[in-house]
Amino acid sequence: MFKKYFICFFLLLVSCAINPVTGQRELMLISETQEIQIGKDVSPSAHWEFGGQYHDQALESYLKGIVIRIWQNSERPYLPFEFHIQNTSIPNAFALPGYVAITRGLLSDLENEAQFTAVMGHEIGHVMARHTAQRLSRTTLYRLGLSLSEAALGGTKGADTLLTLGAIGSSLLLLKYDRGQELQADRLGVKYMSVLGYDPQEALRAHEILEKTVDDYLRRLGKTRNEDTFISNLLSTHPRKDVRLSEIQAMIYELPPYRIRGDGTFRRRFQTELNRIKEINKVYHVYDKAEVYYQKKNFQSAEQRVREAIRLNNEQAPFYNLLGFIKLRQQNYSEAQRAFENALSRDPGYQPSIYGSGLVHYFRENYTFAINNFKRSIDLYPDHLGSHIGIGKSYFLTKNYRQAIPYLEKFSRVVPSHPEVHGILGICYENTDNRESAIREYRYQLQIAPDTELGAHAQKRLAVL
Repeated sequence: MFKKYFICFFLLLVSCAINPVTGQRELMLISETQEIQIGKDVSPSAHWEFGGQYHDQALESYLKGIVIRIWQNSERPYLPFEFHIQNTSIPNAFALPGYVAITRGLLSDLENEAQFTAVMGHEIGHVMARHTAQRLSRTTLYRLGLSLSEAALGGTKGADTLLTLGAIGSSLLLLKYDRGQELQADRLGVKYMSVLGYDPQEALRAHEILEKTVDDYLRRLGKTRNEDTFISNLLSTHPRKDVRLSEIQAMIYELPPYRIRGDGTFRRRFQTELNRIKEINKVYHVYDKAEVYYQKKNFQSAEQRVREAIRLNNEQAPFYNLLGFIKLRQQNYSEAQRAFENALSRDPGYQPSIYGSGLVHYFRENYTFAINNFKRSIDLYPDHLGSHIGIGKSYFLTKNYRQAIPYLEKFSRVVPSHPEVHGILGICYENTDNRESAIREYRYQLQIAPDTELGAHAQKRLAVL
């Protein structure tokens, strides 16, 4: 115990680094090299958690040029990065070490380059101030503290309830920032705007647009900010709108002298470049309503809406993908497969439809083809839980127990209350002569779902083992 506490104390003493923004020393258990690697490892999952890429090479190239200028005038311009437009109506933007993105839903409502620079400058500011590394350092200390507490309690609880970074995936890195970090990112955002010659007053308008876009999006979903949604959680540390605007205005007043280029907004150029995505985004409003109906299991209305979206624009892979999942729900596997193929003909790397095609093969008991599709899905989206349990169950049903275990284990760590996974894992472990692990999983099965067929099997096998 003394050694463990000494290690913790030693880490607190030596794990400090100079913050590149403030110039002050602060606790940092994550090195810059590790920070870059984490961003690289997590970005594929972050990419797909927000809809995948919106494909418009000319638009992306234009916007990336602006992002490059922000990056070059930041505190760590040597860091690698890539920029993408995420194909989702969720109004959001985010930046990880190595990955910068804005969603179609937010981008389409912006009015000029200055507002885009304000949004991206804010997100890039989070990276430059090492806010992601700060949160990971705090999480590491929290986990270490729980481990020490577990040791003090004789190991009765603790480590088994913790999620590893790999299991958490990008969700950890995209959690909300605290209020102090948000303010620091605001300050950096307006600074980058002034350095690049944009009118920093447009940061105020950008924030107003974000607020309105969020409310419009939630209204289309039939929700409000008071409900427990991803966006309301994400924005919960943001100060009230009037407070935020007054704080940004104060930051602008404190800027050193700057020169505005042109009109400071470049509105006309921006509107011309974004004309197509703005029109397509309106069609996605129809698709969003189809998704709402799908979530409510009103598949008939969902199909009507998504077919309307396809009629308005038949080149969007997500439209056919949703139709495929509607048909899966209706157990119409032929039409489901046709819909997924239509999606993939428009976007060959569209992960949701690769996964959907895997489900078609799974339900048709074509397990070899299902496994191939699920593996392709994981190659694109490493933390996709549906693909992990899909492979695990496919291997299990073909009696390839040893191959099934790592996929089922990963799924069970993230969704420990699933009613089947522990029973299936118990069978897999028992058939690979791992008696101790089989007993553990059967016991979990009885705790979670004892009144199922797998629960009865677990009870029977525990009596034997």
